[in-house]
Amino acid sequence: MRTGVKPVSDHNKFYLTEDRRNQPREFFKFLRTLAGRRLDANPTARILDVGCANGEFLYYLRSCHTRIRPEGIDVSEEVLAKARELVPDGKFSVGDIQTGENLPGGQFDLVFMSGVHYLLGDCERWLRNLISLCHGAVFVFGVFNPDDLDFRAVVTRPGDTSSSTPWNLISQKSISLLLNRMKPGMTHRFYNWELPVDNPRRHADPMRTWTIKTDAGRRLQINGLQIVHPLAVLEIEVGAIYSGHGRSPRAES
Repeated sequence: MRTGVKPVSDHNKFYLTEDRRNQPREFFKFLRTLAGRRLDANPTARILDVGCANGEFLYYLRSCHTRIRPEGIDVSEEVLAKARELVPDGKFSVGDIQTGENLPGGQFDLVFMSGVHYLLGDCERWLRNLISLCHGAVFVFGVFNPDDLDFRAVVTRPGDTSSSTPWNLISQKSISLLLNRMKPGMTHRFYNWELPVDNPRRHADPMRTWTIKTDAGRRLQINGLQIVHPLAVLEIEVGAIYSGHGRSPRAES
């Protein structure tokens, strides 16, 4: 029996209808802060957004750094059509960072991936694929457990046996262990981050996050799984190709 509730697999289709051009997401600003010195040093940088959806991050980044060369990949041709409308001079194609199928050729100065890795099972595969695409720095935004435990689950909706999605909360420690054995000289770090504004609950889609405030004033993000989302940016320094840039500046959590 189907409940009439949209399948879990349809969750990300909100990218087809939302228009955030005049209201960029807060974590876009945080990513730009972390990458800003590199972008200033290389204003024509070749940029890749993995899991670019409708292209809104590349649109935002392009509005701040007008000479960058934006490219994006996603597994959905439907959202890529929206990205091509939003960033008409960008290059967009179907590609899978987990399997490595149809990834773009050459290497990029900066590679970004946001809100994707919780869906991916084999961390080593997507990490290696990201690194192979880049000769500068990689930034991965999403949920990373600051405690030394990994959590893997499958999400389903009541009454719907035809659709499910993985939901993985991988520890910062597990990612560090993988990266430390991959490539000599490659460095990485995590920047913990909390949403600086309230985010209301959208009852129509319990997979989307909302904020709850603690007595201490912190904003914690949860979704219908009732699991707190510990958000962070993983920065991987693949190669020092920008003169004098060193580490990204430390941003406030």
